[in-house]
Amino acid sequence: MYLVKTSIHESEIEGDGLFAGEYIPRGTIVYFLKKSDALISQDEVLSMSEMEKNKIIKYGMQDESGNWMLGEGDEKLNHSCDANVLTLYVDDTYCDIAVKDISEGEEITADYSLFYSTFPYKIECKCSSPLCRKLVTCGLQVDIQAQNMWFMRISEAVSRIFEVKQNLFSLEDEEAKRLTAAIKSKCRPRVFPYLKFSLISE
Repeated sequence: MYLVKTSIHESEIEGDGLFAGEYIPRGTIVYFLKKSDALISQDEVLSMSEMEKNKIIKYGMQDESGNWMLGEGDEKLNHSCDANVLTLYVDDTYCDIAVKDISEGEEITADYSLFYSTFPYKIECKCSSPLCRKLVTCGLQVDIQAQNMWFMRISEAVSRIFEVKQNLFSLEDEEAKRLTAAIKSKCRPRVFPYLKFSLISE
């Protein structure tokens, strides 16, 4: 569920992309994966056509049980090795946090290598960033320099989480309320960097 205004336009990276419909300051929770989004089992994915399967593998995310999740707008969220949002795990919920200030009209990008995967994969990268790694691989295969950059950026973003307006905090949706409570329970939030970035409290 996106928590900021977005629109879909042609992307310079690939196909259509997701673009900010408003200014998004660093530290903003821009998206969270609702548990009510359909989970797709590994067996279901294996029974799909190659086109459907490739879409799930490229744009989806797996939970620790191996089920696939493809949330609203995920197929339009392009990869960048210099992404402006990164994935954060808060208790039992995945969400995306802006790790840079994002201007209105700027494309919102993620780093696919942070998506949990039960198998290794490689995708040719087309982001054209000065930091481009040429290949997108699962997180366990990413070099330590990229991992350190992610950790630094997401840590700085998390330090601002209570300094910026969070649309999430005003939603009446029950899942949004649970995520809000989980975030607010972290007195001095910081990030635990082990396989995935988890929000914890000092």
